[in-house]
Amino acid sequence: MSKKISVAILSYYSGSVSRGVETFVTEITRCLKSKFSLTVYSKKKDSKLTIKQFSQQTLRLLANNPPDILMPLNNGWMSWLSKLFCLKFHKKIILAGFAGIGLIDRFNLWLFPDRFICCTQAQATWAKTINPLAKLAVINLGVDTNRFSPEGKKFPLSLISPVVLCVAGPESYKRVNLAIQAVAQFGQVSLLVVGKQTEATNSLGKKLLGNRYQNLLVNYSQLDQVYRSCQLFTLPSAATEAYGITILEAMASGLPVIVNNDPIRRELVGSAGTLIDPVDLDRYVEAIRVNLNRKNNLSRQQALKFSWDEISRQYQKLWQSLAG
Repeated sequence: MSKKISVAILSYYSGSVSRGVETFVTEITRCLKSKFSLTVYSKKKDSKLTIKQFSQQTLRLLANNPPDILMPLNNGWMSWLSKLFCLKFHKKIILAGFAGIGLIDRFNLWLFPDRFICCTQAQATWAKTINPLAKLAVINLGVDTNRFSPEGKKFPLSLISPVVLCVAGPESYKRVNLAIQAVAQFGQVSLLVVGKQTEATNSLGKKLLGNRYQNLLVNYSQLDQVYRSCQLFTLPSAATEAYGITILEAMASGLPVIVNNDPIRRELVGSAGTLIDPVDLDRYVEAIRVNLNRKNNLSRQQALKFSWDEISRQYQKLWQSLAG
């Protein structure tokens, strides 16, 4: 029996938080652990190590038996140290553009990884303008279409129905304030924001919506139940948003979606959702009115194109081609 290709993934936050990168690690491990010698390295929950220190410690450990492929996911020092490691041991390095268009991925592209993963064609077009010599692969981030589906248990909500859902972090480019302002134009519609928000955002929500606003923190294991309990999903993020896994989760759950009209969101949503400029409040409000309680079979069909089973097959081919 031939030896399995060894792959080491460095993911500092895996096991501590459940964001896009960490979800990728969980799903790709689930799909490919039987086909590769795949190991994920993450910081211990009580560890005080910085990303740089964690990278140095992990790479010293890996030097005893270097993996065929190294995939560091937390950029900066981790990318740089991993590149030096792979040069020293003549191994392959994959860097991923999960941070989105910007300085971080400019740096990653100029490290000349054996492959730079672009999450969308739009990102690949941009990457070519930064480093025309970079070796690119376009592989989307995926969604668990078995777990995120219209059928299943619902999360108990105390909000007035219908409920508009926004799943987002506190970053300013998420523009949750725009969703609050739009939903506030309705008298009997609630807004549920899942994910930690700033005090200013929550204050605005309470001011404009009162008891029709709720900021909820839930375990990732319960998130599919939350989608099923709502009638509409929106994410008004700016064009700088790197991807939007929550958009895929919402579509897989059968929800109508309203998102920003930019190249990345157009690629994710296709014709299955509503693309607008959320800054245009009148257009945003009208989009919510039209889509509330509207059945959208196209959402689920679009999301199936991004199933982790399909995404993992693309990673399998990539890893095999690099190590072959």
